[in-house]
Amino acid sequence: MGKLLETYSNYLPELTHSEKHVLYYIEDNLEQSKTMPLTKMADANNVSTTTIIRLCHKLGLEGYAELKYHLKGIEANNLPNDEEDPIQRYLRDIPETLKKLTPETMVSIAASMQQAERIVILSVGLTKTIGEYLSKRLMQMNQSSTYIYESHMIDLISNWIGRDDLVIFISSSGETETLLKAAEKLSHLNIPSVAVTNNPDSPLPALTNESISAPVKKASYEGYDVSARSTLVMLADLIFEYYLKLILQEK
Repeated sequence: MGKLLETYSNYLPELTHSEKHVLYYIEDNLEQSKTMPLTKMADANNVSTTTIIRLCHKLGLEGYAELKYHLKGIEANNLPNDEEDPIQRYLRDIPETLKKLTPETMVSIAASMQQAERIVILSVGLTKTIGEYLSKRLMQMNQSSTYIYESHMIDLISNWIGRDDLVIFISSSGETETLLKAAEKLSHLNIPSVAVTNNPDSPLPALTNESISAPVKKASYEGYDVSARSTLVMLADLIFEYYLKLILQEK
């Protein structure tokens, strides 16, 4: 068994025949797969792009972009500094994140939430629990909120979302194809939206009205992604606290 299949061996029983076929193809064509676009990967395996995205989600990934990132790290240690201690990395990432945030941005996001008739949170892969976390915190305040993590439901959001609603995208990479497609559709429909990512240079913030990001450097050990998601939880907590303060100030 190759390193790729070893990495995801626990997920194999959950995969369909088509999804396994794609994974075996990537294993056999690793170097080529590292740079192969999603559509070409689908054509090479005679499957739909949806099948590949579904495979990524079953592997615990946000999307195809994150899978390709993992592939690039399979044969190398991609830590920013091979000798850097993980605690030191966190000590750098968290203060750097807080430095880049401004109260004005947080207040603006809170105001958008306060004006929204309904808040919809979209997150997939490893970040879906963060979307659920923020949604439940809002529900504790009796704020109408819902979170969606299934790709086929996210694909349909433009059919029922309204201009009085607010959509919050949560994505570590900011490159998840399912979320990018949804954000692009909502942008054309003038639906208010916010992006929360670990990558300020990713395409997702450019598709939303407002955004906050943690400049977290990607890190992995032999293909195992160890990039922090805790910064996304911190950003979710800040969003909630600024929103709560705004609501209480108006009472």
